[in-house]
Amino acid sequence: MKQKKTFTTIFTDAENFHLVKDVGQLPYFMFKTEGFHSNLVSYKNTESYSFLNKEVKGLELTLIPKKGRIFYFEIGILSYLLSHSKTIDVLNLFHFKKGNFLYLLIYKLLNPKGKSYIKLDMDILFFKKYNSFFFSNYKIKNYFLQILTSWIFKFTDILSVESEDAKQYLLQVYPELKDKLICIPNGIDDISIQQEILVKPYQEKENIILTVGRIGTDQKNTELLLDALKLIDLKDWKVYIIGPIEEEFKSHINTFFQELPQLKDKVIFTGNISDRLELFDWYNKAKIFCLSSRHEGFPIAFPEALYFGNHIITSPVSSAKHITENGQYGIIAEPTAQDFAMAIQKSIAPNYLSEEKFRAIRDFSMNNFVWTKIVKKLAEKLNS
Repeated sequence: MKQKKTFTTIFTDAENFHLVKDVGQLPYFMFKTEGFHSNLVSYKNTESYSFLNKEVKGLELTLIPKKGRIFYFEIGILSYLLSHSKTIDVLNLFHFKKGNFLYLLIYKLLNPKGKSYIKLDMDILFFKKYNSFFFSNYKIKNYFLQILTSWIFKFTDILSVESEDAKQYLLQVYPELKDKLICIPNGIDDISIQQEILVKPYQEKENIILTVGRIGTDQKNTELLLDALKLIDLKDWKVYIIGPIEEEFKSHINTFFQELPQLKDKVIFTGNISDRLELFDWYNKAKIFCLSSRHEGFPIAFPEALYFGNHIITSPVSSAKHITENGQYGIIAEPTAQDFAMAIQKSIAPNYLSEEKFRAIRDFSMNNFVWTKIVKKLAEKLNS
């Protein structure tokens, strides 16, 4: 019998919830649908990795000891690669990190026939600012950054970003990546969801606007959504805001309800929902998903919302055009209370949403943002 190829993801910060995000889903589906033996390598960051028993059953988790650092390099990762590189057919790392240079070098020296893959998971708006900052103000750092970049690219066979905009921008900055760079968005586990939950037909969905995230953080910009809601006549719609609430943001919420006490029954903060099926049930009931973030890479909430046919209203984050197909399946609003309010008011107007739009969103989701389709593209690139 032909031995399975190995796909090893190294991500030392992995906790249980990472197993149902791209960190765990990517190697899991390379195992589940593409026939690899997949292994996630991490430090032990939580008492239990319960999702291994069901959600990602078959994914191997290897917990390595922490051994400290030397400059940017994790000694635990170095030790693992020195011992295991020869048995890894595909090495998967995350993000553009200085430490990745040495990890890739060791891997390629010990296993020159192995393939390396970096999932950049990058916020292109942030990257543009970062790139401009270094390249315009710090000539010395720019010089060393260019050397580091060229060496990381030299030892990386495939790099991926989450949106076509990010891909085109990086190709402008680094044209040498033409044959290495692909677009791999984040997705959703359509196989397990179909076994556990039935997507409601449009007629059974409710007049619910949903947002999910870490409520009150600077990144999530929840205050933009609340300021927009002050300008809207919600009529028979309700807004459910799901996620852990930052302590300092609670006074902002209190002020909001003091100014608009009539919205206490229409704008509901649920707190954190850690049960995935319970969270999916909210997506399933909702018609609209809002994201008001200042910056994002490719948040997992996007494909989750799209899978359940949610019309998306989003600020112009990096992945906004990709997830809405340039506004065809949602509205990209400027990050002002007035523009966000106009987008919501337009979306809840009678007859704006329809069963036809719901079906189109669902088709778009199933063709582009489910892991079974996403990893196939990566596997084809690895085999080419």
